[in-house]
Amino acid sequence: MYVNFKGKFILLIAIICLFSCRSVNYLSSIEASKQSLNAELETGEDATINAMIQPYKIKLDEQMNQVIGETSTDLKKKRPESTLGNWMADAIQRQTEKQLGKPIAFAIQNYGGIRIPQIKKGKITRGMIYELMPFDNMIVILSLNSAEVQELMQHIITGGGWPVSRGIKVTQSDAKTLDIQINGVALEKGKLYQVALPDYVANGGSDAGFLRGKPQQALSLFIRDVLIADVEAHTANQQVIESKIEGRIVLTKN
Repeated sequence: MYVNFKGKFILLIAIICLFSCRSVNYLSSIEASKQSLNAELETGEDATINAMIQPYKIKLDEQMNQVIGETSTDLKKKRPESTLGNWMADAIQRQTEKQLGKPIAFAIQNYGGIRIPQIKKGKITRGMIYELMPFDNMIVILSLNSAEVQELMQHIITGGGWPVSRGIKVTQSDAKTLDIQINGVALEKGKLYQVALPDYVANGGSDAGFLRGKPQQALSLFIRDVLIADVEAHTANQQVIESKIEGRIVLTKN
């Protein structure tokens, strides 16, 4: 009984600290805390501690259920290209450029990092974005030459396609040849391209070991927070999220 009480007391202190923090990144622990609270409250033990925790659980629920925007179409996860993936990659590029104060070549999001199959047409809540991106993946910038961009795109195509932002178009003309254009221009030898991507991928995740060890520019931006910021920016401008298939990745049947 003592161990259970102690655990709940520690949890209570953690929640109090959570809500006293003013950092914009504090929300990264909300969903995990919410799940822990639900589990604790379901035991029916230690009514006094449960009563103390309950107001914080209500606050967490309020934050997760907060409507932050709207989408005009179903945002679906699919290969090689999808409405959900296109919006995510575009959001990463938009918010990265806002942070940097200058344009980048393109942005990508690994397919496996998208954790729900769709966000249905209509209201978007904060909790939906946490379900979409529950991990604390952050954005980093890599400066890649044309050969490295080619290798990255080949990896993406071999994997069936990942979300890429609007600036890049990749066409698989045959089993071994890729046509890659960035903002309508073919890759140029000797040119460096700034690419925004999850730190998980930059560090070799999703079988991208060829990227491991390359110099990174960290932005201290959680991808989840970037997606929330993008939805909120649309709402502030009285816009809804719109996304469609644009032929960003075109695969042959060879």
